[in-house]
Amino acid sequence: MVKKLLVLAIAVAFLAGCESMGPKAKTGAVAGGVIGAIGGGVIGHQMGSGVAGAAIGATVGAVAGGLIGDQLDKADQKAAETNPNHLPVSKIVDMAAKGTPDDVIISDIKSTNSKYELTAEMIDYLKKNKVSDKVINYMLSTAK
Repeated sequence: MVKKLLVLAIAVAFLAGCESMGPKAKTGAVAGGVIGAIGGGVIGHQMGSGVAGAAIGATVGAVAGGLIGDQLDKADQKAAETNPNHLPVSKIVDMAAKGTPDDVIISDIKSTNSKYELTAEMIDYLKKNKVSDKVINYMLSTAK
């Protein structure tokens, strides 16, 4: 069992270390893998196969987390190409986590002339990271 978990951890670390992946894709893959392994292990244990559940959960979680992170990386890269002052989604999440008032976040978005084309996954990510509906709605209003 320990060997299987070690192999799984190495696989997730390898996936997270891919040079072609952006920083958010790497972080998403690792976080998704860990969360998936825990959730899959708990569910698998209840069904009599915790290790298999953890392995499946880690794989699914790493892939899903990596895909969402990759979307965020691509959105930031595209925005930075058209506007070097663009306020990245990650910065908005950081501001919200620090308790920055919505009006200040929106003011920063306006002052940098940032534009966002948010997918459903990105909106879910923002909501899970405590970005308010007011800020998300403003971000949606900036789409081209």
